[in-house]
Amino acid sequence: MFVLLFLFTLSFAGEKTPLNNGIGYDGTFYYQVAQNFTTDFWTTGYDQFRIFRIFPFFLINLFFSFFDIKPTLANLMHSMYVLHFCNLAILILFFFKLTKLCAWKQTTSALIFGCFFFNHFILKNCGYEIFQTDAFANTIFLVSFYYLLRQKNMLAIAISFLGIFTWPTVSYIIWLLYFFNKPFSQDAHYLKIHTGKLLALTLPLLSVGAVAALYLLHKQQLLESMLFIPASQPLLVVNAIAWSAFLYIVLRNCDGHIYTPSTYAREFIRQSLWKKLAMILIPFIAIILYLHAHANDKFFFSEVAFILQAFLRPLKYPFITPVSHICYFGILPLLVIFLFRDFSKNIFNRSPGYALAFLVFMFFAIDSEARHIIPLLPLILVPLGDTLDKTNLSAKTVAALLALQIALSHFYIPLNIDGFAYSLVINDYYGISQRYFMNLGPWMSFRSLAIWTGISIVTGFLVYQIVQKRKFYPF
Repeated sequence: MFVLLFLFTLSFAGEKTPLNNGIGYDGTFYYQVAQNFTTDFWTTGYDQFRIFRIFPFFLINLFFSFFDIKPTLANLMHSMYVLHFCNLAILILFFFKLTKLCAWKQTTSALIFGCFFFNHFILKNCGYEIFQTDAFANTIFLVSFYYLLRQKNMLAIAISFLGIFTWPTVSYIIWLLYFFNKPFSQDAHYLKIHTGKLLALTLPLLSVGAVAALYLLHKQQLLESMLFIPASQPLLVVNAIAWSAFLYIVLRNCDGHIYTPSTYAREFIRQSLWKKLAMILIPFIAIILYLHAHANDKFFFSEVAFILQAFLRPLKYPFITPVSHICYFGILPLLVIFLFRDFSKNIFNRSPGYALAFLVFMFFAIDSEARHIIPLLPLILVPLGDTLDKTNLSAKTVAALLALQIALSHFYIPLNIDGFAYSLVINDYYGISQRYFMNLGPWMSFRSLAIWTGISIVTGFLVYQIVQKRKFYPF
């Protein structure tokens, strides 16, 4: 933990994005909320997408207004430092509460701690681009998820409502876990198809179908804008084959029950979940109506485009999705891949709600922009921890894995070298600014992909040897 605090402090004391005086790309909007919320909210309002992304930035503005503090750049930056460190403290506190609740071995807790905290997002991105919602959405989910596991449902639901103002999917997943936390009846209908093979077939077909639809509609330019490279049919075919092969290798051992939508509807009625629904739906509708009353008609986001790009992005380069996740999260995706049989079994045995939530998680995970799964990471940490707890990893083995995890976080690689700021300004994705864009998946260049593919292969070999060979034989 002391190593984490030192590295986290180092990140905030280090370099900042040169864009907009350290505010960054998306940070511009959140900075404006922190600076002008009490004015903008009541006058112009916010667009109908980002009005659900204003926490905790609007609180800064309310705090500054109440104490008559000037919302200057320096003051707002300092307030974000305080918020991030408070957020980290809450994350650490509830992580250890979670490990105590799960009763993992010390080695398991240490390894899950490293996977959760020693990655590029925590050790570099939080300090580099401080005006972002991801870190706070992650905390909201973890805290609410913890209380849900403790069966303190009212507290879990109350906290989950903060997600509506931060990253609404966090709230929806918590509610899904809450609604369907009990086993279905034994005669409940489920798809009598191998789950993993079904997903391994369906996901690539959806990607190929999306490409075919864009070609048929003569939307090749849209396809290229989502891939950030010229569309090449032979390359797309090769990438689709590689994507299919990867999914089959990972998912072939996953055979949990996927219930039909009608089964979920019948079980909702059978278990008399109306009270649960009313408890959530009434305040949810009130919040939605209130926020929409202060939203404007400016267009910023398309749900259809987001879904489309999630299926298209794995086809940019061969294996770009797993490589991007390793670049961003280190050994975490490798542990999930190598232990996927037991990992997935743990998930599907938990509850129908957990199984459904995991399918939602997988949708975000197929996108090569790995940061999209940050708010939902605690969802996979628990089943992964339970799976690792059955292995015989020694303290020395875990220490080696943690050292590898810190090395893979590449937080120590400087970004702001000569020419970097200009490269960002002109959106030169594949030039000097690759030091930054390689971490964002879809903007990764082929050269960066080749480098990280090599790193992933070597790391994968090491992790496989460590985990599989010592799964039943202590080090």
